Amino acid sequence: MFKRILVALDGSAASNAGLKSAIQLAIDQQATLLALHVVDNAAVAMSFEGAYVPTGDVDSLYKGLLERGRATLAKAETAARNAGADVKPLLVETRGQTVAHAILGQAQKTKADLIVLGTHGRRGLSRVLMGSDAEAVVREARVPVLLVRARERKARKAGAAAKPAAPATRSRGAA
Repeated sequence: MFKRILVALDGSAASNAGLKSAIQLAIDQQATLLALHVVDNAAVAMSFEGAYVPTGDVDSLYKGLLERGRATLAKAETAARNAGADVKPLLVETRGQTVAHAILGQAQKTKADLIVLGTHGRRGLSRVLMGSDAEAVVREARVPVLLVRARERKARKAGAAAKPAAPATRSRGAA
């Protein structure tokens, strides 16, 4: 059913969860996995907004983002190949567009049949403040999008385990 599966990666726990699902799906579907890392050029500009920064520092930050992207893709490529998946790494820059639009552009350019994204599952004020590339991709994608939510950290799970259990519900007719 799927021939090309695009998975967007940023090295976070959420994107790693998306990668694991995408690898398994690519193997199951005998599809090519397109591992994408987007370097957000706007992040460099916003880091120094309103301040004078020597060009060398900006260049150094930009090179660091590229190196991080290459390292993220190398890790993903190794994981995919070790699992037996056919993988093609892609490193792109936003060049004045949003990360979501860069993902959508690569999906169209590579003729991806499916987009896989890890998501943090933010809600409320944190979602409003942080925005959601995943939400923008889902809204505008012309192919199916699979959102994979990262597992919550152990600390959160431990806190949740300490909460009292919800009351049991009875089925109709129970005594």
